[in-house]
Amino acid sequence: MKIIKYLESFNRKERFHLVGQLLGNSAFNLDPKILRNILDLLGLESETPKDCFSAMDYHLDWIYASIVLAHDKSEAPYLRNSLCISGTQEDVDFLLAFEDKHENTHIVMIEAKGDTSFTNKQIQSKANRLNAIFGDGEKWEHVIPHFLICSPHEPKQLNLNNFPCFMTNKDKKLIWFKLTMPENQNKPTRCHLDGKASKEGEYWKVDTLR
Repeated sequence: MKIIKYLESFNRKERFHLVGQLLGNSAFNLDPKILRNILDLLGLESETPKDCFSAMDYHLDWIYASIVLAHDKSEAPYLRNSLCISGTQEDVDFLLAFEDKHENTHIVMIEAKGDTSFTNKQIQSKANRLNAIFGDGEKWEHVIPHFLICSPHEPKQLNLNNFPCFMTNKDKKLIWFKLTMPENQNKPTRCHLDGKASKEGEYWKVDTLR
């Protein structure tokens, strides 16, 4: 499949290329143990792929465009579905793509939260768009989508309405893995003279997050 080639061609986020260059890991290769943990969470018990495409802040528009270009032999322009090509910067925080021995392209999309929480509105928006792009996971031949969330604590209060099956596990919960965040992190908070937090505050203080 040519999907990964197209995914690479759309990956023009300067932050990706800057960080990769500065850290001497321009391909954003994952730690093998972390990669294996992700594959296990997804129930992919086959051998760990040797070659993976990784990217950060990857637009959903780019994912859809890559799949279409790999499958559709007709010439552009293509009829636009606004949920598939939205013209917005809605993205996934991390993208991982690889091919298995059966020539299937696995597309792993990861959403992460550190200090803030996942919201129903955000997750539902992702679900609506991913459902349009992938259907229930069988819309495109030889394309297998996966979705993970990553945070310090597993969210408990998310309403999962009309989610495509590849976004959840057998218990109908979002597939989650732990994000380790440093302790004793601070943030500046706007406040009033009495220390009460306020967006209109003329003062500021430091709050400890963890």
